[in-house]
Amino acid sequence: MTRRGRGKVPKAEQDGIKRPVHPAVILAVVALVHLAIALPALNPAPHNGGDNAGYLSLAYSLTTGAGYVEAWDPALAPHTKYPPLYPALLAGAMGLGAEAWITFKILSLLLVTVGLTVCFAWVRDRHGVGLAAGVSLVLAFSPALLWSTNWILSDPLFLALTLACLWSFHKSEHVAVPSRWILAGCVLAILSTFTRTAGLPLVLAVGAWLGLARHWRALAGFVIAFAAPNLLWWLRSRAGGEAQYVSEFWMIDPYQPDLGQAGIGDLAARMLENLQGYVLVHIPAGLSPWSGGALTALGLVVMAAALAGWVARIRVRWTVVELFTPLYFGLILLWPAVWSGDRFALPLYPLMLFYAGEALVRGAKRIDARLPVVAGVIAVAALLVPSMQSWGQAVSGANTCRSFVRQGGPFACYSQGFQQFVSAARWVGENVPDGSAVFSRKPRIFYTLSGVRSRTYPLSADPERFFREAREIGVSYVVLDQVDGLGGAYVGAVVRDRPWAFCGLVGVGEGDVRTQILGIIEGAVDPGGEVSPGSTIRLAPCSEGMVRPDPRSLPAYSATRLPLLALPAP
Repeated sequence: MTRRGRGKVPKAEQDGIKRPVHPAVILAVVALVHLAIALPALNPAPHNGGDNAGYLSLAYSLTTGAGYVEAWDPALAPHTKYPPLYPALLAGAMGLGAEAWITFKILSLLLVTVGLTVCFAWVRDRHGVGLAAGVSLVLAFSPALLWSTNWILSDPLFLALTLACLWSFHKSEHVAVPSRWILAGCVLAILSTFTRTAGLPLVLAVGAWLGLARHWRALAGFVIAFAAPNLLWWLRSRAGGEAQYVSEFWMIDPYQPDLGQAGIGDLAARMLENLQGYVLVHIPAGLSPWSGGALTALGLVVMAAALAGWVARIRVRWTVVELFTPLYFGLILLWPAVWSGDRFALPLYPLMLFYAGEALVRGAKRIDARLPVVAGVIAVAALLVPSMQSWGQAVSGANTCRSFVRQGGPFACYSQGFQQFVSAARWVGENVPDGSAVFSRKPRIFYTLSGVRSRTYPLSADPERFFREAREIGVSYVVLDQVDGLGGAYVGAVVRDRPWAFCGLVGVGEGDVRTQILGIIEGAVDPGGEVSPGSTIRLAPCSEGMVRPDPRSLPAYSATRLPLLALPAP
């Protein structure tokens, strides 16, 4: 007999019973499947939105010991808009040696993978493996989750924390000693508020559930643990002025401050507009690339089914997720409509698919006990087939962009207008004197690329406001960009009104449409005369004092290193 034959035969093997697969193995498989789906669609280009650069700049400030400040802004003000957890995570990655744009994007991808894996575990524990597999598969190929894997934003971390919190409280209701799971859920809820302000509905849901379940001691501890750090954050925000999210929330349009503050009627109209937007456009577009009437129909069907599933659950029992879902949905309905989009609905996608799936299963079972499986497969296929086609296009686009990036640098996939903006940032970083400040369209990206502090030019054609703000913060330069129409609408209007108050430094780009870097002449006096409408404006060249005599040599922009981390000391 062989050595193995003399060994003890496992009891399950003696009985002819296969040992069940360990739950951790199943979750590992889910994570690996998602990585296999998401990695090929990972676009190497840095995002051209300011939020990505803002998070990286905040992380850089933390690593340099400058504190949680807006290093991109001439005022170097304490930052009060984004809670600090995600920038702290990025700072930790920088401390461990992360430098490349793609490294920080992979971190987002991994966080989405964690969120999807926890989603599978939560749905499996609540309803079973079949629904968990269907929900997770639809989410893995959905445009919303694929989009989230590609950018350096706090949404993936918020998604992972939210779903982990919901799973923890579900586990607490099905174990003999729930205290550890309740503690974990409470900690995760508090961490969510330090990731995004939108974590407040989760905190309210947790607090309400603890009260309903009569966990009074846990509720008291939760309130104290939440209130203490948030009070400090609030006091810090008040010391630096009103928190940006609070002030922007009350604006009719945060991107057009001149429109003023929103009243009760404006808020009601905003909620109606957002309700239509999320139900008919944003939520269905985040699940499937359908368009037109099909997209509208999908939104109505998903919302109706999810509502039916949610109502069926609350008729039995209120849990944290049943409390959280309407609270969070109500919050995003109240936000300014210009902020609306599928990224803000990200935590709702798993919940809505779960509720809709339960409603589908329940309805199909009433017709025939065998019908739920067939109905589920059809529903998943209806969402999955077009999403897989969209995923294939994303993979193709990512491959094309990789070739552009290899040849032309990290921003080669973007428009000429944005590439000119990048070149303008480089020129300013190399040529303006130390301590200078610039008006630009995207100040956080500008700082990340050049190391020169910047602020968005006033979104107004009023020259008095333009020059007043320039004086107050010490801005001596402005970039008249071609990124979109704002540069021409606002900066262009001021230049046409007072051309004698500006001087020309350099034009970036080729042809007639170029990005102009202008100097602002302090104390300039109107020489008289008028500029004829439609006539060409020719600016005098700037004085030598506006350009440093010894230009800095910035390293070539590369996909392998964030420019801010490679800039020489001023």
